[in-house]
Parts: sequence; C-alpha cells; structure tokens
Amino acid sequence: MKPPNCDHCLRPTQTSRIAKELLEQRRPINLIGKPGQGRGRLLEDLTRIDPDALWLRADLKEHRYSFAGLLKTLWDQTSLDGDPPPTLGGLVDKLADDQRPVCLLLHHLDAILNNPDLGKGFDVAFLDGLNALKNRGISLLCVTERAHNRYLMMARSGERRVSTLTLEPEALRPLSQAEIRSELDRCLPDLDENDLDLLADAVLRHSWPLSFLDYVRKQLQDGDAAEQAFKEQLNRWKKEFKSQSRGCIFCLGGVIALRQRVICWYRAIGLDRIKFPLGGFFKQLIKRRPAGED
Repeated sequence: MKPPNCDHCLRPTQTSRIAKELLEQRRPINLIGKPGQGRGRLLEDLTRIDPDALWLRADLKEHRYSFAGLLKTLWDQTSLDGDPPPTLGGLVDKLADDQRPVCLLLHHLDAILNNPDLGKGFDVAFLDGLNALKNRGISLLCVTERAHNRYLMMARSGERRVSTLTLEPEALRPLSQAEIRSELDRCLPDLDENDLDLLADAVLRHSWPLSFLDYVRKQLQDGDAAEQAFKEQLNRWKKEFKSQSRGCIFCLGGVIALRQRVICWYRAIGLDRIKFPLGGFFKQLIKRRPAGED
C-alpha cells in the first residue's frame, strides 16, 4: 500500500495508521471517544484516503429504527446495480466479486446497544454477522463512547445478552496544538495570525473541541458581531455554546433515558403481548420518537 495522503485529515498520524490496519491487516477496530472530539470526522477522513478502496459508512443512530434504511445507505455507496439486499449477509455476498478492499465504518454502534427501542433486524444475529465480516475479507470499524465490551445487546423481548462481536480497542487520541492549527489553516484561511492563535488555544482547551470549532465557523460565516474585537467575540461564543450544549444534552438525554426505561418495563412484564386499551396506549407512546433525538 502506498503512503496515504493525509493532508485533509484532522488527526493525520492516527488516521493514516488506522487506514493501514484496516486495509492491510483487516483489524476489527473499536474507535472509542466522547462526542465532540471528531469521531465522525475521522471516519470522513478515512473515506478520502484511498480512492481505490470501497468505504461503506453509516450512522447507526440515524438508522436504529430502520434496518432496511441502514442497508440502503450502505448499498447506495457501492455503486452496484439493483435493489439493496434485505440482509447484511446478502450485502456481503454482493460485494464478494468486488476486487477493491472493502471497509465498513459504523458510527454510534452504542445506539443499538443497551437499547431495547430498535427496529427489527438489530439483534445479536446482526452483531454475529459483523463479527463474521473478517472471514469474508471485509474490514470493520465501529465507534462507541466507551469500550464495546462494556455494553449489552438488548433483544426486543427485554432479554439482555453479551455481544459476541470482537473488536480491538483504539482510543481517539486528543488533538494536538499542531493538528488544531493545521485544521484552522484549512478551514479559516482568512483569519489573521493573532486571531488564529486565540482560536487554536480556545479549541485546544475545550471539552468539545471540534463541535465548538464548527460553532465558531458558523458564527464567522454569519458575520456575527464582526465589529467586535475577535477576543470579545470568542469569549461570547464560548458562553453561548456552553449554554446551548447544556440545554440540549440534559433535556434530550433525560427524555431518551426515561423512554428507554418505560420500554424495558413495558416489555419485561409482557404488556406488549396484551391486547387491551392500556397496552395500545403504551404501544403508541413507545413508537413516538423524541423530537430532535437524532
């Protein structure tokens, strides 16, 4: 494999090494990191490293209610003709004749773990299918907040089982000053040196560095208070971002957690198998998705 071009990468050293391990060693990787650190960006950067490889990327948070939607998203990236197959195994069979290296990148694997509220098809058998990809020469990278072996797979019946999926842990490395500065040079080339230094320092110290940088970029594009000194703008944006993030995380996170507890209780005592008005009421309740949940 020729040395990959990582000029576009947020974390060039780590991304290059992971690409080689996926493409050459077929290492099944569990990328572990907190939100806002650039997990999704690393997946995006991987897909642009080697145009000769087939990178199939999907977000399980977006598709956890629709297994068919997940397969369609992956199928659309293959450039193959016809309709998407109905199973993961069928998709793998379609890829068998492809001469390109194939890498499957799944963001938010934890969205289908410790969670009883899933579409049909997300079960232990699905994780077994992911585990078998290595036997078909397909590489796998799954992103979670903590190590995959600390999660359980929850069946729709309420049964909890340890996943048979085997992944090798790979911690998302903290961003360095040089990496942040390179990213700023790419995305904000018109900012002067002093302002770049201020922003680089703020991003480096932030607990959600990439999310905060995206927020700042949007404010700059919108011309938010351009007449203010950049340092004053930056201080205000820190406060605004913190306020918005706290509200979204605590409000939405509480709704989702409560809903999942109700679903576990509802299925554990068998109400989903009873046909009476109360059961119908709960069925409607658990079918409703919290607004903005994705």
